[in-house]
Amino acid sequence: MKINSNNGWDPLKDVIVGRAEHARTPDVDPSMRNFMYANKDYEDLYELPKQHNKKTINDAIEDLDLLSDTLTNLGVTVHRPNIHPHYKTIKSPFWETKGWYNYCPRDLILVLNKTLIETPSSMRSRMFETWCYRDLMYEAFIDGANMISAPKPMLLDNAFDFSDLSRPTLMNDEILFDAANIVRMGKDILFQISNSGNRLGADWLQRTFPNYNIHTTEKSYSGAHIDSTIVPLRPGLVLLNADRTSKDSYPAIFKSWDKIFFNDWVNIDYEGTAVCENAIALNLLSVKEDLVIVEKAQLPLIKILEKHGIDCVGLQLRSTRTLGGGFHCVTLDLNREGSLESYFD
Repeated sequence: MKINSNNGWDPLKDVIVGRAEHARTPDVDPSMRNFMYANKDYEDLYELPKQHNKKTINDAIEDLDLLSDTLTNLGVTVHRPNIHPHYKTIKSPFWETKGWYNYCPRDLILVLNKTLIETPSSMRSRMFETWCYRDLMYEAFIDGANMISAPKPMLLDNAFDFSDLSRPTLMNDEILFDAANIVRMGKDILFQISNSGNRLGADWLQRTFPNYNIHTTEKSYSGAHIDSTIVPLRPGLVLLNADRTSKDSYPAIFKSWDKIFFNDWVNIDYEGTAVCENAIALNLLSVKEDLVIVEKAQLPLIKILEKHGIDCVGLQLRSTRTLGGGFHCVTLDLNREGSLESYFD
């Protein structure tokens, strides 16, 4: 299996599509509160549903299978992770919990050129989630890819601070970040400081990969991941969440790019409790510069993308807000055509 991916828009050749089997609600602990519900008290969290209903899981399985078939029909080789027993107990010397899911392969594995990077998640329930992908990762390693893992965090209770919700609740005492905190644009990487990635994480990435330029952003969104806020569509064009960014607050790296400010999304229904906002509509997957996979109900978004010369394949992820992941989240591009380039002067 060839690993080569440098941005989110070059023609897609190989991709991982996640799974929903055995997906569950993470156990309540400081890491779960930090990532999913920082603005809620623990008393409220204990009232949340303990498990997803069967329809939510079955819908997700069907939708991921259809996404896989669609990508295959578009000429993309699709890989699927192993089904994993997320219901089993995970222990460290300091805490214990159970797993979450492997619905979103984008979250915990970062691909930089020919290197696979296991990222150090701030969620205790995700400590061993990348084991679902080990067979695929070792296949890639045997075929010549590089493989590296960031230091495993301890995730003690004092890693999180909920005293001031106007800033990220993730402390800066150990290296913490998800791959989904990052936007790759060739030799330039945008790293979002948030409840799922801290400044030490950005520092580790810069020192480990000194040939890249790591740019940090803190103004746009402190909740968690970046890929429903800032979506580069091709060199010179970026899609921006207008509820989180503006002409005064977008990252300066995009100063010379054309910008689409968008927030006219269609409401997305959900079962139980939503773990993400309607802005998940921006969480699209680029198959190539002029073709993306997008939620089929998001007609205003489809219209504006087509206006900019981008064709859209409309599919659905019926459990997107319940499980917390759009088309970008539930996929991980392993191989795209093209090489490592610079798109900024």
